[in-house]
Amino acid sequence: MKWHNVSVTEAEEMLYDSEILVLDMRDFSAYLRGHHPRALHLHEQNLRALLKHTARSVPVLIYCYHGHRSQDMAQLFSDFGFTSCYSLDGGYEAWFPAIRRPQSPLSAELQQWLLEQGFFPGNIDQRAGNNETALMQLCRCGHEAFVRELVMAGAGLDLVNKDGNNALWMACQSGSEAIVRLLLANDINMDQQNDHGATALMYAASAGNSRMLRLLLEAGADTGLSTGDDFSALDVAATPETLRLLQHCTLPADRHVA
Repeated sequence: MKWHNVSVTEAEEMLYDSEILVLDMRDFSAYLRGHHPRALHLHEQNLRALLKHTARSVPVLIYCYHGHRSQDMAQLFSDFGFTSCYSLDGGYEAWFPAIRRPQSPLSAELQQWLLEQGFFPGNIDQRAGNNETALMQLCRCGHEAFVRELVMAGAGLDLVNKDGNNALWMACQSGSEAIVRLLLANDINMDQQNDHGATALMYAASAGNSRMLRLLLEAGADTGLSTGDDFSALDVAATPETLRLLQHCTLPADRHVA
């Protein structure tokens, strides 16, 4: 048996089936703050009962925060013999995106760009493919002027995409030191760990970008964090220069490498 990923549009169509079981597997506090009206909160205490007493023919639609953990749960229901199991692509954040209106007027040029990319200028935190915001996409392409506009207009710096990466990760990908400095100056979480546990510092180290790595280190990025596979930034350093920079920051003071 196999489960399937479904889009928000497909999920909405599935709700015409009165028998469908909608499960919200986020934390209970998140469930209390907001959930789909037909969703039952899924937790350890009721999971066993649902698996045991629900008819295997009942369609099951599961969502989490971003659409990752729900895939594992859909697989579990499928393994228990349920014939129609679905995971919501993008999770709750894709189904019910928070609306954040600009705190200051956006330039005509930025509004035009947003519309061309499928974003609504009235919601600067609207999500697109891979659960990314306009800010994330602009950080990746290195458009400093538009990034500055969105940051000044109040775009959410706490948001992450489907992989758990925030805008700082995309800025590091672009190699724009100006954008990275701008995000850091506005208190973006420089130690945000994605779904694999990787941080922007680890990305810079693995990409061999010594200038970006130095910038993050000077800002105080945590060198002690590790991925789910127990790799630190030092472990993934790709060049002698990035290795030297990380050794200088992680070794005791009397053992710093010159």
